[in-house]
Amino acid sequence: MYVAITRARTRLYLAFAQTRLLHGQTRYNVASRFLDEIPKDALRWLTPRFRPLGREPEAWAPAEERPAPVHKPGHGFRIGQAVMHPKFGHGVIVSAEGSGTDARLQINFGKQGMKWLALEYARLSPA
Repeated sequence: MYVAITRARTRLYLAFAQTRLLHGQTRYNVASRFLDEIPKDALRWLTPRFRPLGREPEAWAPAEERPAPVHKPGHGFRIGQAVMHPKFGHGVIVSAEGSGTDARLQINFGKQGMKWLALEYARLSPA
């Protein structure tokens, strides 16, 4: 990343896939951690981003293309839903597997990273 930025002469365009389809499921990707080191006034985002109310975008999903709600039996959470965790903070559900007491959710917590949490113990609440 450092080499790419230092070689730019007048403008530098950085791109990443906000979402992609993998094995039939929409996956939400996180922007590179190096973007946090670039001064905010030097950046101009060209696409809309999801921002939890009153917070910087630590975890986000695209604002325009939300997946259709996918309900897993028994737990009431869906892929793409914003959630709150007592330790990791705000996150977005990116994958789910299992049901009932065996349900696990993969959640993008932005700076905290991607985490697989057992729903039985996670103490998640909708954000």
